[in-house]
Amino acid sequence: MLRFAPLRLAADERIVFTRRGYFPIGTTSLSTTGVLLTITTRRLLFAPVRVWGIRSFAESWVRAQSMSLPDVATVEPAAGARLTITSQFGDTVSFVAILPTGVGLPWQARAAVPYRDETVRRIRAACGLGEPGSRAAESGDGGAST
Repeated sequence: MLRFAPLRLAADERIVFTRRGYFPIGTTSLSTTGVLLTITTRRLLFAPVRVWGIRSFAESWVRAQSMSLPDVATVEPAAGARLTITSQFGDTVSFVAILPTGVGLPWQARAAVPYRDETVRRIRAACGLGEPGSRAAESGDGGAST
């Protein structure tokens, strides 16, 4: 019933990490659309959820939230299972991690906090970010780790 739209990867790009979640509406725990956050060796991608394989009207907008790893400036945990990703250009993306199994209802967000923390750690590692707000030395493979 629920599937994610296919990702468009470059030939030299590989997937390092994925996490199911959703983009919240403002500061609420309500979902605007379900997404699959994917970290590759080059980018942070968002693939929209498709219900019964049908494209969503927000699919282009969801894909537009994706960014190159070098463009990520900060990744910060927030309330519940939410995290905030900010680019060097000032763009901000809020993402709420959900449990890896099941439907992933908004009221399950408290149980997904460890998944949020792991997601923050993985994004920071892939982007070469050290402690919050600082940038670590670039590594040869784009900072991606498995």
